[in-house]
Amino acid sequence: MFFGFNSAVRGLLASQRALYTLNHNIDNANTKGYSRQKIEQRATSPYLIPGTGFLGTGTEVYNIERIRDSFVDFKYWNETAPMGEWEIKKNALTEIEKLMGKPSNSSFRKYMDDFYSSLDEMSKNPSDDAFRKPVKENAMAFTKHLNDTAKRLQNMEIETKYNIDMNVRKVNSLSEQIAVLNKQIHSSELDGRKANDLRDRREVLVDELSKLVNIKVNESPDGKYTVSLGGISLVDHIYTNKISYDEKEDPGKRFIWENGGKVNLSSGTLKGLADMYEGDGVNNSYRGIPYYMKKLDEFATGYAEKFNDQHKQGYDLNGNPGEDFFVSTDGNPVTAATITVNEKILEDVNFIAAAGSVGGDAEDNTNLLELINQREDKEFFSGGLSQGTPDDFIKAIVSSLAVDSLQGKRVYGTQELMQKNIEMKRSSISGVNLEDEMADMVRYQHTYVAASKMISTMDMIIDITVNRLGLVGR
Repeated sequence: MFFGFNSAVRGLLASQRALYTLNHNIDNANTKGYSRQKIEQRATSPYLIPGTGFLGTGTEVYNIERIRDSFVDFKYWNETAPMGEWEIKKNALTEIEKLMGKPSNSSFRKYMDDFYSSLDEMSKNPSDDAFRKPVKENAMAFTKHLNDTAKRLQNMEIETKYNIDMNVRKVNSLSEQIAVLNKQIHSSELDGRKANDLRDRREVLVDELSKLVNIKVNESPDGKYTVSLGGISLVDHIYTNKISYDEKEDPGKRFIWENGGKVNLSSGTLKGLADMYEGDGVNNSYRGIPYYMKKLDEFATGYAEKFNDQHKQGYDLNGNPGEDFFVSTDGNPVTAATITVNEKILEDVNFIAAAGSVGGDAEDNTNLLELINQREDKEFFSGGLSQGTPDDFIKAIVSSLAVDSLQGKRVYGTQELMQKNIEMKRSSISGVNLEDEMADMVRYQHTYVAASKMISTMDMIIDITVNRLGLVGR
């Protein structure tokens, strides 16, 4: 008598659970990393009626499935790490390019032009203070620009080291969070049901981790979840293996495991930061901040040495031999960070050695012309990779920087495009489409209403059968 009533109730409950799932999808349409869920429904076991056959008993919801493609996730994590690496390099090189590379009113070329223009003007009237003072001022501006550029590169190096430490801590933190979720997911799925929302939360963390370092993810049939880095487990289900950065080690070997051994980084944000922090260009290593600091120091040292050698061959207005024009602020050899103009010249421009001979004419500009002609000396810099005139040396640095910066922009652009394409595909599979959800809502709503009407009908049948049938003739 109650057979049909139970079938109708099952239909009602199945539609209700489907609506609950749709509601959950709609609520999380804008939740980062959320995967659309859908119910899996099947007919319940039929009832055998002797002499008639099997009669259906209704429906049941046996599972709530998370719509996710593991292969797309694998591709996403593979492409995110290189994108993270080249994003760091692109941004850092663009910043260095702004400091050194682009022609502007604050470029090296502009400061050198101003300095040599003042030397040229002084050569027309070398005895006049009005022509000597601009030389001092432009020399100071030139050295100050070198100092500022070197200081900014040093600050970039400090900031990069800070970012390395911060991201190492982030890697370890994400690893611990993944391990905690692994434990929660494992205990929640002991009955065979999938903990969909916990799994989404875990894969959001893996997304973040995949940008920092090159990882591989594997989940065994028994539910053991591992995240490996360079072939070694970073997360081994509920256990983690932390990493650290040790500056005492040689460049390229500074990321180490807490249990010992080198971390093999092939891509990711940490790889990009390490290349920019450690890369000195030696033995085909990456040309990072140390490389450009070294080249800037080579320029400052070589320029000061060559200019000073010629300046000391001349004589000042007092008839004394010229001294070093450029000196170091700390008494050590000249570098880009320490180069400055000799204090004597700053106090008295008469110490500029313009004359070519002692006791000569005050208008003697012989040595000054030699200083000016040095700018066109093809052997001003020699013996290194950057040779030629001072302008050639700067051009060589700028050219290297332009090539590196362009490479960073191109590779990053390619990786970003690939990653976005995969992300779009992932979203099309796992994302929530509100129009589809609304269509399903209407469908399940109709099923729910129909099931409720069936319950009302069965209730009326049972009421007539129990309370009214057989009353006639009493």
